[in-house]
Amino acid sequence: MKINEIAALAGVSSAAVSRYLNGGSISEEKRLKIKKIIEETGYVPNVAARSLRQRRSNSIGVIVPKINSDSVSNLLEGVSSVLSRSGYLTIFGNAGNDRKQELDYLRMMQEVKLAGIILMGTVLTPAHIKFFNESETPIVVCGQNHPSVSCIYHDDRSAAREIARYVIAKGRRRLAYVGSVEDDLSVGLNRRLGVEDAMREASMNPEELVRTQVLFTVDEGSKGMNGILDGGFQPDGVICATDTLAVGAMKALMERGFRIPEDVSVGGIGGGLAGTVISPALTTVRLFHLESGEKAAGLLLSMIKYSLTHSGEKLPLTHTMLGYTLIERDSV
Repeated sequence: MKINEIAALAGVSSAAVSRYLNGGSISEEKRLKIKKIIEETGYVPNVAARSLRQRRSNSIGVIVPKINSDSVSNLLEGVSSVLSRSGYLTIFGNAGNDRKQELDYLRMMQEVKLAGIILMGTVLTPAHIKFFNESETPIVVCGQNHPSVSCIYHDDRSAAREIARYVIAKGRRRLAYVGSVEDDLSVGLNRRLGVEDAMREASMNPEELVRTQVLFTVDEGSKGMNGILDGGFQPDGVICATDTLAVGAMKALMERGFRIPEDVSVGGIGGGLAGTVISPALTTVRLFHLESGEKAAGLLLSMIKYSLTHSGEKLPLTHTMLGYTLIERDSV
């Protein structure tokens, strides 16, 4: 159905329907007539066509490293809630932890002239930074902090220090760390450094931290924990870079006869659903992923609005760090 058909059924001009759809000025009588016909016919405006006519897009791209994780789903919920209220469509890209695919999505979303892009960052390569510096499309990165792009990120180092402090305060001194690749500066490097900070505070030698690097799955958490145990080290405290890894580590420990927390304490980072579905429930540090999505979407909308009202100028780059909170459960 076309605009002129809606106009004929409502008994108004096509221009009146166009103004209605685009939020323009129209009498209350005409507005109610058009609204009634649209509801009766189930008419859905062609957003893409309208965007081209207006020479701007009403769609925003969101690129995530994978879709099967608590942090990603919470971030997407936060982004979607803000964007939908503002009349924007959200186009998702799942990079599958593939850096090339991630860059392909960034280039594609810029080429089709989306209004803006939100990237849930993991590893920011020189190619990413080059894209940020050259792109005319407003971009916000979630989960990483880099001076070349506006970012909403977590206090990963302090969050890891907090959970490690808590484990150490329970008298645990033989610590192991199940971490991730350290090209990922936030989750991989900073969280490990936070654990080492807590060890120094407790007059422990961080070089004695037994650690491993794995991918972000339950199976990888089990693999990493089993690798530590197979190497002959029996920890009395285990800190994991994410809750998902912690669930895997707990599974491996219990399968090998360790009691949690009697024999070994286990702590995670994230605060998502994963830590609540295992027994004993996981002690963790909650990061505010939903809020990061909300803030990223709000910041991006401000950047888009500013560029539209200031002849293509850009807002100064913004870097916002979110906090965390300790969740005491039964695994420590």
